[in-house]
Amino acid sequence: MKVNMFTSEKALLGEIANELSSCGCCSRCTMRYLGDKDMHTYRGNYKDMAEMVQDIRGKSSVEQPDIDKNGKTVDTSETTNKCDIDSQKSVSNSTNTPMETDDSSNCKTDSAFELNGNGEDCDTADGSKSNTQSHSSNTSSACVICLGILEQFAEEKFLNKMKEDIDLEGFKYKEYMCSLMVPVCIILRERAILLHLKEKFSLSSSCSEMFVKRKHDRRFRKKLAQSLYTRANVGKALDKLSDDEFRKSYQCPPLAPKAAISCDIKCQNENVFVAGRYNKYSRELSQTPWLIDGVRRSESSVEELLCGPINKHFRPDEQKFSSSGREDVDVRMLGNGRPFVLELINPRCRNFSSEQMAKMQQDINTSTEDIKCRDLQIVPKEETEVLKQGEIDKVKWYRALCWSEQPVSQQHLDTLNSTKELKILQKTPIRVLHRRPLATRDKLIHSMSATRVDDTHFSVDLSTQAGTYIKEFVHGDLGRTRPNLSIILGIDVDILDLDVTVSLQLSSGLILESKNVYSLRLLSF
Repeated sequence: MKVNMFTSEKALLGEIANELSSCGCCSRCTMRYLGDKDMHTYRGNYKDMAEMVQDIRGKSSVEQPDIDKNGKTVDTSETTNKCDIDSQKSVSNSTNTPMETDDSSNCKTDSAFELNGNGEDCDTADGSKSNTQSHSSNTSSACVICLGILEQFAEEKFLNKMKEDIDLEGFKYKEYMCSLMVPVCIILRERAILLHLKEKFSLSSSCSEMFVKRKHDRRFRKKLAQSLYTRANVGKALDKLSDDEFRKSYQCPPLAPKAAISCDIKCQNENVFVAGRYNKYSRELSQTPWLIDGVRRSESSVEELLCGPINKHFRPDEQKFSSSGREDVDVRMLGNGRPFVLELINPRCRNFSSEQMAKMQQDINTSTEDIKCRDLQIVPKEETEVLKQGEIDKVKWYRALCWSEQPVSQQHLDTLNSTKELKILQKTPIRVLHRRPLATRDKLIHSMSATRVDDTHFSVDLSTQAGTYIKEFVHGDLGRTRPNLSIILGIDVDILDLDVTVSLQLSSGLILESKNVYSLRLLSF
């Protein structure tokens, strides 16, 4: 009895293998649908896989005729035997400038391999319900299920080619994660072949569930016509579609693809965050590239001067510059410097020692006299969030060189020196209305210390709440900032030069200097 059962199951597998082959399935897809879950089975070359499938098919592939669902014999003499074809197709991969691969680094590379084909173009049902596939000049010989993915891209030759392309991109890594993105239409094709097998061999629904295991999403309430054509949406729609409804709109078994599939290899490294502090000594340098209507207004910027030497080592696709506040083009950034963070997107290299970071800092400082950098270090992403937090608790120090219409007396200076915790109301300055919303903000001038330069010039050291517009506090901005120095002194006052002397300080007065301990939290306050 056991022998008879074994023989019966073997014969059934042979018939299923024959049917899959006649539908245009490759050998690896045939083994998948026969239920072979041993990954070692699929690691051999395609020729060995084809021989394995041929052995399962046995003599039935030659001697036994195909019988349709009405019990009639189907002529398969002209059907292409897919399991005997070892498809060799060209793989199109883009490469960039050759660079070395350093296996000693500890970078983690996320590699996404996107397989693109025109399978969607051939997935419209044509009304035909035949059980065999015709191979005309308008169709490709690729597998009707995987579109040739398992024929072309599961071989060691392609894996070697993949590594070559990654090396040519110049990525330095030790560990990596490989993810595969296949055309969305494969979901439909797998459903179609399963329904075909289920109908032809009276298989139970549990057989289909072996290959299609999806959970219903209660949040999916949109109609298919209103949804984007994505893998997730197609899978959700199929979950709700009955077998009969699916057959009305899709060919079972699926038609042969019209075009060969190609593979795009894309490498993605995790972003790196480089932090530090910068000083700016030029009054003609913007913080970020200054463009108006696509025209440059300055030759360079703080961001560009910082990024040049850093990008040379990390080699990212692009970078995003963030800082704790910003200064105007004509304002110098002195004192302990302004904290900044560079997010380096998809860097080719990502691991550098503290000595190497110190060398990058030196390269920045020797390349220009306009800026200087300090405490350059790689920080975790979560540490970058403190840059924009706690603005209310931060205190900034400025030095303003002022001009007065009338001579400045000692009484004027004493008035400024005695002013403490002055609350002012500032409407959005006219000069920034084009990029900031109109609003009135409460700000505090914690203290002022005035020093005479000559009869009509004096300097003022101010400690203020972060976000205070100092220029407008001096000249009043046509009355938009009240009170201002002109109102306090009772004479017209304007500002000539402005420097930031201490970037950030806690309201308690304690200034924390960074100690290069790979923590941006120290850099921020």
